[in-house]
Amino acid sequence: MKKIKIFFPALVLIFIASCAQLQQIGFRSYETEFSKNLDKQTQEKKLYRDFETVAIAKVTYFNAPLANQYYNYLKQHNTISKSNQKVYKSFVNDCSKNTVFWVNLYSSDYESSNISSKNSFWNIYLDCNGEKIQPVKIEKVSKDSPLNAWLYLKPKNYWSSNYIVEFDKSCTNGAIDFNMSSIVGSLNFKF
Repeated sequence: MKKIKIFFPALVLIFIASCAQLQQIGFRSYETEFSKNLDKQTQEKKLYRDFETVAIAKVTYFNAPLANQYYNYLKQHNTISKSNQKVYKSFVNDCSKNTVFWVNLYSSDYESSNISSKNSFWNIYLDCNGEKIQPVKIEKVSKDSPLNAWLYLKPKNYWSSNYIVEFDKSCTNGAIDFNMSSIVGSLNFKF
């Protein structure tokens, strides 16, 4: 038993050292600059009530550099067809003109998961130094939209819905505070 206690940590150290050596001799890492920045710009929060998950929201802040990296990454890997180029260019253009968020939302109650409805259960806003700024557009992204291509880099929740939420570029001072609030609670994302 004592030999196993010594052998196992030694085996783990050898494995870690060999992984670093593999990259030095030519094995490549699949982590790209885009995937690193995507991780930095994505946050996930969960809302619980009475020991039940009410909502899970994953929010990505697509600033202009990240949107350009996204487009260039897909072009580099030949995943953009000519028929979809307009969709991608429009998205990148929107990200350079407005403050754009990609929201992946799961809610245990189907009716409360539609944030694009005018009578939505959720109130979505940016908090800009105490001033609440409402979105200019909330668009539900269809499951077969080409914009969903980046999601393969993130674990998926197949019962969730995707939305593009756009705000005017009116809050440029300091951190961006994206909020989703409802009668059951709030989710706050600081970028």
